[in-house]
Amino acid sequence: MTKEQEITFWQTIKTFKEIGLLQHVMIIGSWAEYLYPFLFETDFIPNLKTRDIDFFYRNINLPKEKIPVIEKLKEIGYVYDENDGISRFYKEDFLELEFLTRILGAGTEGHIKIKSLGIISEGLRVLNILASFPREVEVTSPEGLQFCITVPEPAVYAVQKILTNPNRNPPEKKTKDIAAVKEILYHIEKSQEHLSKLQEVYNSLSKNSLQL
Repeated sequence: MTKEQEITFWQTIKTFKEIGLLQHVMIIGSWAEYLYPFLFETDFIPNLKTRDIDFFYRNINLPKEKIPVIEKLKEIGYVYDENDGISRFYKEDFLELEFLTRILGAGTEGHIKIKSLGIISEGLRVLNILASFPREVEVTSPEGLQFCITVPEPAVYAVQKILTNPNRNPPEKKTKDIAAVKEILYHIEKSQEHLSKLQEVYNSLSKNSLQL
C-alpha cells in the first residue's frame, strides 16, 4: 500500500460517512486486513498489495432514499465506469471500488441493481457467510477523524478464504490468500475472544452444510 492509496482510502471513507453510505457497507477482501490492527491486541501488520476495495452492500432494500454516491465520488476525483455491466469507480492508479451484494434463497448469481445508489453490483453467494458475522470497528484516521467501519470478523474472514480458495483464479491469488489466512489465524490463536468466534463460525457452517 502506498501513501497515496492510504490518503485516498480515508478520503473515500470520509465521503461515505458524509453521504450516509458508510453504515450500509462492509469492507471485505484484503482491505479489511488494513483495519484488523484495531481489533487484534498483537503486532498484526496487514500485507496489502492490491488497489481493489470491495464494499459489500449489506441490505439492498435500505435505505429508501437515494444516496448520491456517483456524484460525490466524482467530486473527489473518481471516474465512474460500467465495464461488463458492473459499476466500478477508479481514482487514477490508486484505488478501484466495487460494490458487491449477496444472494438469498434460490436466487442466482449475477448483476443486481442497488436502487438507493443507482448502480449495478455483482451478486455473489460466497458473501453470505460474511454477512452473518459483521464487526464494527471504531477507528481513527491519520488525520484524527473518527469512524465506525464494518468489517467481517477476522475468524469468518479466514474461514471464507479457506472455503473459496479452490476456486480462486489466477493461481497466485490462491497463494496470497493462504498466506493471509495463516497470518490471521496466528493472531486469532492469541485471543480467547477470537478463538471463541472461530468456533462459532465453524458451528454455523456445520449446521448449514457450508452455505456459500
